Amino acid sequence: MDIKDLIFNLNNPILFSLLTILALMGVIYIFYVYIIVPLNRIHNVEKGNLELKNAKLMALFAELDPDPIFRFNTGGKFILANKAVKELLGKETIEGKPIYNFFPPLKDYNLDDLISKGQAAQFSVTIEDNYYDVIVKGVPEMQFGQIYCNNITRRKLVEDELTQYQASLRELSNRIQKLQEEEKQKLSRELHDSFGQKLTSIKLNLELLKSSKADMKGKDEIVNDISSLLENAMLEVREISYRLKPRILEDFGLVPSLKALCNEISGKSGINGIFQAHKFDQRLNPELETGLYRITQEALNNMVKHSKAKEFSVQLVRHPDVLMLMIEDDGVGFDPQKIKSDPAKKNHLGLVNMSERVLSFNGKFLLDSHLGGGTEIIVEIPMET
Repeated sequence: MDIKDLIFNLNNPILFSLLTILALMGVIYIFYVYIIVPLNRIHNVEKGNLELKNAKLMALFAELDPDPIFRFNTGGKFILANKAVKELLGKETIEGKPIYNFFPPLKDYNLDDLISKGQAAQFSVTIEDNYYDVIVKGVPEMQFGQIYCNNITRRKLVEDELTQYQASLRELSNRIQKLQEEEKQKLSRELHDSFGQKLTSIKLNLELLKSSKADMKGKDEIVNDISSLLENAMLEVREISYRLKPRILEDFGLVPSLKALCNEISGKSGINGIFQAHKFDQRLNPELETGLYRITQEALNNMVKHSKAKEFSVQLVRHPDVLMLMIEDDGVGFDPQKIKSDPAKKNHLGLVNMSERVLSFNGKFLLDSHLGGGTEIIVEIPMET
């Protein structure tokens, strides 16, 4: 057997191995061309269809979402905005504009990484005077990112009002402490300077009377002087006691004390005032009577200081389920919005004080005033209090 016959002999293991390898490669080629390639093509088509379907679903959900949703590309430009965005911005077109115009915090992020790696970011922004909590989420399958905005304007306003309210309470507490100290100092001075001097004069007169050096006429003058000093001292004690808490309020109740207060304010200020009470046939609890008296006192003192009013009225009405106190004047009025914007201001603390007193009785404090139109204060206290 020559070499040629040996090589091409089917019994040659080398030739058999080569033929086997060629046959196997042929099978693999046929499998790849006629099975793998079509399956990959089908897979890619289905993947594209799925991505398209997902994109349509995301767009649909974004469009139906009541909160603003933005979509952007790796270049940092808006490519889509839902209906809520268009309602927020009006006719302004958002597509194609840089995202940083609306979301400056995104300047600190790598948008390529955020989108390709499916990263997320969270921060807060203000758009068109509205406050939003923002969540940014990359969608690597679709090669874009979406921005979800949750409107927290109401919560933000409540938080701001709560902060202002707490500041008002702190200022009010400080003011009350200051007023208490001032009242103590004033009371101390009155007791020492006026009342103390009268007692000293009485003591000296009594010592002079005791010495019996004066004649009968002189003794009568000393006794008269002592009597006059005692009378003045008693009047001062009554006045100090009245300022601390009117005895008429404790003895006779709210209606007579408010009537006396209105008469006193009218007499001292020259402002004509009237007081009316309806359906009051029994006393209220002492805490409520004191609270309503102090509210009226604060309101009338504010009126005298600031309103330039010519007339005022105080009405007290008792209904089966609610007690109403109405205080009205025809003064220059003021803007209530300034009080809401800065309730801790010194000139506004009287109103804050009144409002706090009303809230302590689970009541409502209503204020109606405008420049040139006078002021009306309405207090409503539920009778179960």
